[in-house]
Amino acid sequence: MATGRAASQKPRVGVVVVSYRSPARTCAFLREQLPRLPFPWVACVVEVASLPESHQALERELPPETLLLSSPENLGYARGNNWGAEELRRRFPSLEYLLIANDDVQIPQDHGLEAWMEAMDAHPQWAIAGPDVRGRDGKPQSPWNTSADLGDECSPAFPAKESPFGGEARECYGVRGCFMLVRATPFFQVGGFDPEYFLFFEEPALGERLRPLGWATVYLPQARVTHWGSATIRKALSSWKIYLLYRKSFLLTARKYWGWGKIRRITWPLRHLLRRLLENKRG
Repeated sequence: MATGRAASQKPRVGVVVVSYRSPARTCAFLREQLPRLPFPWVACVVEVASLPESHQALERELPPETLLLSSPENLGYARGNNWGAEELRRRFPSLEYLLIANDDVQIPQDHGLEAWMEAMDAHPQWAIAGPDVRGRDGKPQSPWNTSADLGDECSPAFPAKESPFGGEARECYGVRGCFMLVRATPFFQVGGFDPEYFLFFEEPALGERLRPLGWATVYLPQARVTHWGSATIRKALSSWKIYLLYRKSFLLTARKYWGWGKIRRITWPLRHLLRRLLENKRG
């Protein structure tokens, strides 16, 4: 398995990367970005919707001893990351953390990830930590302070209020899942990501399952990464298909975690579409 920061050190962090028919990008991420992590790590690539040519490229180009799992089925984000996490735990039962990472993330030289890990170590009640995630346009993409940021009006635990991305370190409702540090014990305690999700909303759903057990999600902007954003899904899916997946995950979250009734869930798609049309018209 690919390991960093002196192979003789016991890895503290298991890195899971789900790869969808993008072997060149995945291999570049493993070779160029992960070596910047300032703590001992071990990596697992989960190849979904595997094709012979993409699988052969990964086998040939991934760093030596990277754990590679392949499935002909497109498992999606939740099930794909769960599979990789479980395999890492089986092989390295003493792992303290999991780093859930997309292969379209860049780690800058001034990443601040040492402070990220130090803060997690100092606060044993924190289960999930997200860094300052910036898009290629330099704008922040995380966190969601409240469920209202995701469209719920709103969860009792996080009353609605204005909540722009970025800002100071704080406890929050959810962080961006493209680069997310998760404490291993609570992650496995709740069975990982909710497998009912295929794409979108997996991160806040994980926080919803952890919060009643006393675990917190935090935004720690002392750590920084750049996220190129949706590099995989835009290549694989039409805009309409992406919207339908988003809508499905939103309504699943509303039903399971926000207490929305059937009528509210039935009428939301129409209200949401109308709101988008009005916003586009104003724009």
